[in-house]
Amino acid sequence: MNTSLHAKPAAAALAAARPLLVDVVPASELVPHLAAGGLCHAGPPIEPQRMCAPMRAALGVAGWLEGLGSDPADTLARLDRGEIPLMTNHDAGGVGPMSGAVGGSMPLLVARDAGSDVTAWCPLNEGSGKVLRYGADDEEVVARLRWMSAMLGPALKRALERRGPVDLIELQARALRLGDECHHRTGAGTELLLAILEPELPDDVAAFVAGNHQFFLNAAMVSAKVALLCADEVPGSALVTAIARNGVEVGVKLSGLGGRWFTGPAALPEPAALYEGYAADEMNPDLGDSAIVEAFGLGALAIAASPRSAPTVGLDPADAEAITARLRAIGGGEHPRLAWREQDGEERRALLGVDARAVVRERILPPVHTGIAHVRPGVGQIGGGITHPPMAAFEAAVAALDDVPV
Repeated sequence: MNTSLHAKPAAAALAAARPLLVDVVPASELVPHLAAGGLCHAGPPIEPQRMCAPMRAALGVAGWLEGLGSDPADTLARLDRGEIPLMTNHDAGGVGPMSGAVGGSMPLLVARDAGSDVTAWCPLNEGSGKVLRYGADDEEVVARLRWMSAMLGPALKRALERRGPVDLIELQARALRLGDECHHRTGAGTELLLAILEPELPDDVAAFVAGNHQFFLNAAMVSAKVALLCADEVPGSALVTAIARNGVEVGVKLSGLGGRWFTGPAALPEPAALYEGYAADEMNPDLGDSAIVEAFGLGALAIAASPRSAPTVGLDPADAEAITARLRAIGGGEHPRLAWREQDGEERRALLGVDARAVVRERILPPVHTGIAHVRPGVGQIGGGITHPPMAAFEAAVAALDDVPV
């Protein structure tokens, strides 16, 4: 285990971060870019014309719902002409899964660090399958989004106001012990969060959350974003503060380099567990901000906590403990509050982030558990799998860090 970062400020800040779920608000109330009529998307920056088809479809619908175009096609035409400003979720202070398309009326989960004023946001989870974040865009998708803005978001806001802040690290600690890895498998986390909020929720909202096993994913994402923001902008630190994908490129950020992106080409999932009837040539390349969970140290880096999640991303459950053991070579240490018990009965702690220097030195890339979007818009999710960010992005980031005067 690489423990070199334990004594360094970035790792210490990551270990000390205590993200609390504090509110649900319309995006325009929190994000100036969205209040000004812009849209946000996942991954590193990319021009609209270069975006993958699922992301373009999602942004077309998201913008249309905000009145930024007469229909989704008109919205995309305006995007292509530069008439609608774009910003990445990360650069706007948040994260969004898959396409990550966010408009001003969408409700956002808001998390805040208990010991500081660091905050971050993430849109609510729509469920699985045919949903906007995977590029699906029919009437069912639009109706669900409108219900989420009108009913789901306000109901969750009222529940949090009555219940008070929710400790997201504590929920993840419990979820890990119940078999989640807090990215591709989040059923336990969803049940735990629902148990806290359900007494304050109307029946239809409670039923929606109960029927959506991925609901907690977005809470885990915003928790990781807050924690990594707490560890950001530490001079000289190679701690990875973001891994994000836009379906064309993957970008990484390091604590010691602030907001700079370092990118390389997005890969196809390998291995992949596709739903029946779909083939490998129908997969879209790597997409979404949810790799923030891996940058934090969970998800694919904590597969040993969740052997039952292995088949959903194309892995053998018997390999889970060995995978996590190997990945400890690129961790920045061990998290003081997050742990699980392995088959031998021993407690194993989650990794404390990812050390980019270790990634380059060991030639071990952090894997990412991911859903797979169909390469064509309108279809939605077609399976789950594993992707890896490009080594070239880590190499460039470490080289840039070495060039910064001490």
